[in-house]
Amino acid sequence: MATITPLPSRNKLKAPKWDSQNEEQLPTFFEEYETVAVDAGIVDDDEQMKKEVLCYVDTLTMRFWHTLDTFAGNDKTWDEFKSEILSNYPGAEKLPEATTEDLKKIVRKYAKEGISNMQLLAQYHREFTTTAKSLAD
Repeated sequence: MATITPLPSRNKLKAPKWDSQNEEQLPTFFEEYETVAVDAGIVDDDEQMKKEVLCYVDTLTMRFWHTLDTFAGNDKTWDEFKSEILSNYPGAEKLPEATTEDLKKIVRKYAKEGISNMQLLAQYHREFTTTAKSLAD
């Protein structure tokens, strides 16, 4: 039998965290929460999953999520609750779209500052490639 680990308290290093100002991080937050929920042995308990996730968000978010129809409904699953939450955060459904202006900013930044070592070259490469590839998609 697997060892059950209690859910981490909200201020612990391993606790799932989500800044409600960054909607695009919400799916990652749910993945992290579900990972600790598996370890705590509550992943199959929809009511417990819905209740405990509120411990990891700010007060305003907690109050809002508490009002959702899928939270109160005992017949509603964790996945239905999560879907309803995601539907209220349009920025969470996809990564922010890059623009050609974003790419130009990266080029200007490094042209102005210069690339004086391998670390800066690698950093430029990562930023440029990430933005350029998102434009191509």
